[in-house]
Formats: sequence, C-alpha cells, structure tokens
Amino acid sequence: MSSFRSLGVGSGLDLETLVSGLVRAERQPKEALLNRARTATQTRLSALGTLRSAVAGLATSVKAFADLRVGFTATSSDAARVAASAGPGATAGSFQLRVTQLATAQSLASAAFADAQAPLGAGELTISVGGESRSLTFAGASPSLDEVRDAINASDLGVQAVVVRDGDQSRLLLTSGRTGTAGEMTLSVSGGLDGRLASTAMEVTASASDAAFTVNGLALTSASNTIEDVVPGVTLTLRGLTEGADAVTVTVAVDRQGLRGRIDALVRTFNALVDNMRSAGRADPEGGNSGPLVGDATLRSIQARVSGSFSARIDTGAGGGPFTTLLDIGLSTDLDGRARLDADRLAAALQQDQTGAESLLSAFAASFGAALDGFTGPGGVLDSRQTSLNADLRRNSQAREALDRRMEQVEARLRAQFQALDSLVAQFQNTSVYLNQQLANLSNLTLDRNR
Repeated sequence: MSSFRSLGVGSGLDLETLVSGLVRAERQPKEALLNRARTATQTRLSALGTLRSAVAGLATSVKAFADLRVGFTATSSDAARVAASAGPGATAGSFQLRVTQLATAQSLASAAFADAQAPLGAGELTISVGGESRSLTFAGASPSLDEVRDAINASDLGVQAVVVRDGDQSRLLLTSGRTGTAGEMTLSVSGGLDGRLASTAMEVTASASDAAFTVNGLALTSASNTIEDVVPGVTLTLRGLTEGADAVTVTVAVDRQGLRGRIDALVRTFNALVDNMRSAGRADPEGGNSGPLVGDATLRSIQARVSGSFSARIDTGAGGGPFTTLLDIGLSTDLDGRARLDADRLAAALQQDQTGAESLLSAFAASFGAALDGFTGPGGVLDSRQTSLNADLRRNSQAREALDRRMEQVEARLRAQFQALDSLVAQFQNTSVYLNQQLANLSNLTLDRNR
C-alpha cells in the first residue's frame, strides 16, 4: 500500500482540516477548564498579596506604639536668639533666658612671610588645644608655609589653618575648632623650625570666650553655645544677645502632635485593611461581581481578628490603669468596621493620665502586633495560603502538559485512521477508473460488431 506525505492527497478530501477540528474539539473544553482554574488561582494569589501588604502596613503602624513614651516639644519665644529642642528626660515647664555673651573661638595670626613657598627649616611644631597636644615633625627638606598649613589641617585637633595674603606677604591664620576659653591654642617650635610659628610670636585676632547667660535669674557659663546639661532633656542653642530685649521664654510641653500622628497612621492603615478585606470578600448574589477571596477562610480569620481589636480588653500589666480598651482613649469603629478617632476624648485621656494612655497603647502594640505577625510572618497563615495556591498553579501546569501529550496521541491516532481511510478511498477511486475504462472498451467492441 502506498503512503502519502499529507492527508487527503490520495482521496482528494480535506482530511487535514477534519483532523485539526476533531483535535481542537476535544482539547477546548479541557483547556478552557484549566484556563479558568489558572486565572482564578492567579487572581486569588494577587488578592492575597495585596491583603498581605495591607496587613503588614497596619502592623508597622501598630508597632510604632511599642515601648511608647510620649515625647516633649520645646518652643522658644525668640528662636533667633535662643533655639530649643526637647528629648528624653524632659519635663513640662517654662523658664526665662537672658544671654549676655556668646561663646567664641580663638584665632591667631602669624607674622608676615615674604614667600609662602620658602623653606622654614626642619624641626617640630607642637600644638595644644583644650588639654590635647599633637606634635608635627618636619624632617629632611624643610617645609613651606603652605605645607605647615596642610599638616595642621590634617591633624585631628580640629584647628583650621589658612594662608592669607597680606599685601605682598602671607600670614598663617589659625582658628580653634572649640569655642570657649578651654579651646585656646598654644603652639611651640623646636629644632630649626621658624620661630614665627610659635603662638608667643603670633597676634591674637579673636579671643576665646565662654557663653554667659541666666536661667530664671541664675547666672551660668558654657564653653559652647550649644547647651545640653543645664535643663534636663532640653538642648539650648544660643544665637544672639538679649541685651535691650525681653528675656527669651522657653516652654516645654507634651508633644501631642507626635502621638496624634502615630494614631492617625494607625487609623489610616486600619481603614486601608478594612477596605481591602471588604472588596476582596465581596459577595454578589448573581455571582458576576464577587470579590476574588469571597468565602476564603484566610480572609475570614483576619476579619475576625481585626474586627474587635478596639473594643477588646487590654492587659496593661500589674497595677493597670484607668484605661482598659482603645475606646477609652477615643479610638472606635463605625458600622462599616472602619476606624475613627475622637480627638477630644484622646486629649482628655492624656490630660487625665498620660502614663496610663502610654501603657495601654504599648500593650496593644505588643498583643495586636504579634497577632498580625502571625498572619504575615514566615510560615504564617498568609504564607501557607500562598504556598498552597502556588502548588495549585504547578499542578495546573502539569495538567496542561499532560493534556498536550494526550492531544498529541489523539492527533497521531486520528492521522493513522484517516491515513488508512485516505489510502482505501484512493484504491476505490483507482478501481473505479479501471472499471470505467473496461466498460468503455466493451462499449466500443459492441459498436464495432453492430457495424
């Protein structure tokens, strides 16, 4: 039996189209089912990723209250003369400052040098500032004034050196990196180094002075204009004198705005999670507009944990306090489950017992933050659910590969069957042609005899 390179050559029938159509008809229902399953799984995975991000955002806001200590702010009535900031250890109150002298740094200028590049002789230059000394040794080729400047700047004493032009000559100008009398500089030379580099041969162009000021009438001094050890927890920066002006009032108060900002972030991220869960779990009775996680057990467990968080009783430890739930300090949820803050109630709670409110929020951060970590952490609920869905996608891919292999087998079987059919039809056609020829010959013989 002869073979054909393609179907239908022998019979003239369009068997290629027929085989393709049969294979497609068998593949399409199964492939459509796999496609729908893959799309649904990918949609759920995407929704879970968004949900996980929302839960993590809320967890970050919640953990901002861990070990909470409401801070303080310091404000100055005249920041151009006295600036103030508050940190740990500050207490509420106010005080009056007067500044009669600012701390200044000493400056020294050497005698004039005709040539800043001329050698100054080998030797040693010793510089002392505030009890610290450094010796700079210049051996071999003696240094120039510029090289002495560079060596001083490279030392770690904080002395600034610059060579300035004075007409046709140059002078070495030194400025201490420390203000106050404790920052005065002493320079000495030894060996063959030029004696003009010693401080005894230099001109004091700016004297070192300590800051002089009063706090509520108490006279004080400081080597620096930045004062951190006078009022506990408060840093004062002296910027100008108050002579001829009113005393500067510095007020230290509870930083209510800092705490309010954290609570606003909690409300914002809580509502973002609630909105996300409502959209993902939306149920449409007709089924056409349901959320991707409708009926999902993971979503329901998160909803159950989040929904009662503000009204749940919080254990603040031994001694407790006047506040037992977040409702007591102004945090609540509306009928849609979204958070809201009663700012007046929060202010009243802080006024009543600031420490109690801090303890309540810290305890809430510890318990609720741990619960949220249980959803988002490695091996947590969301992690396990996403792992399961990824496994579904892998099985879907495997089923798709199996379908491809099966369809290859189906196509091979159909081709073999239609190949046989094609050959059989071709034989029938050849036989038909032969019979027609024989009948035609018989007809011709009959005609000849009749003649």
